[in-house]
Amino acid sequence: MKNNHAIKLMPLTTRLTPYLTKHRLVGLLLAGLLMLSACQQPNPSIQQTFYVFGTEVTVHIYDTPAPQAQAAIHAIEQHFLTMHQAWHAWEPHGWVYQINQAIAHDQAIAIPADIQTFIQQTQQLSARTQYLFDPGIGGLIALWGFHGRDWQGPPPSQTERQAWLDQRPSIADLYFHEQQLHSHNNQVRLDFGGNLKGLAVQQAWSILEEHQIPSALINLGGDIGSFSLNETDTQFWTIQVRNPKQPNQAIASLTLPPNLALFTSGTYQRYFEWDDQRFSHLLNPNTAEPANSFASASVWHPDPVIADSLATALVIAGPTGWQALVNEFALTHYLLIDQQNQLIISPALTSALRQH
Repeated sequence: MKNNHAIKLMPLTTRLTPYLTKHRLVGLLLAGLLMLSACQQPNPSIQQTFYVFGTEVTVHIYDTPAPQAQAAIHAIEQHFLTMHQAWHAWEPHGWVYQINQAIAHDQAIAIPADIQTFIQQTQQLSARTQYLFDPGIGGLIALWGFHGRDWQGPPPSQTERQAWLDQRPSIADLYFHEQQLHSHNNQVRLDFGGNLKGLAVQQAWSILEEHQIPSALINLGGDIGSFSLNETDTQFWTIQVRNPKQPNQAIASLTLPPNLALFTSGTYQRYFEWDDQRFSHLLNPNTAEPANSFASASVWHPDPVIADSLATALVIAGPTGWQALVNEFALTHYLLIDQQNQLIISPALTSALRQH
């Protein structure tokens, strides 16, 4: 029998103030940074870390001869680097940059079939979120200064935000005709930062399958994709929750099946402060302002693109809109934390909890 592979989570905060006693430490810690570790007597793993998508990516491969594992990791790294250039919103040699330039000049552009397919899939996904998740708001992201590496303000003026809202560019404005991309709105600027890592995990799973890797885990800056070649594999991945008062000990664990993606979006991840106010990079397209209700949302889903997209959409939806998204996507595994550290944990996730 294989040993479980474990993910140990760093605490988000040491303040214990949520309203559900049974859940409080689990929810409080799940949205923190992920750190990989192994259970007792783990199977040997081969791992490699590289930097892409603006974050560290670590690939762990288990139960595989070293040459085979290293070949798979190399293929994933090269594919991710290619993706980074193609999908980077302001990389001049990338497709997204070229698309944005064509839209700005009211020009049609022919693009590769795989990029067209993903844009169309994302359009459908965005519509299902009522465009709370909308990769067509790259202009708004730039307006707030989050296209650069240094986020320091000042925030855009109300006049600038209203001017953007008056145009309300959206991925819904795009359409394809005679194998070319067109836009009804020349203010659309694509930015797939909200679901590109989900696509990366999805495609990494395909590479792992091609290389016949039995078991693997991919960590993209804390977003996780677990993989098993055996679809009936009963081995579970274990998420161990650290005790904030005793960081070397786990106080609870969650067991989740393989071939599942875990993505978290949070207002604490990227932000700048101006006049003693914090402005998050997660922007609400309906207000042109940062989301400020939920502090974070974590989503577990077999489709990494959905997990990545919904983690963002749920933060923006906040207390008044999250239930509609959960219902629309029949979402079963999620955890939401508001700015007061109050928690909403899905029943299915609660049943997977084991307290130590």
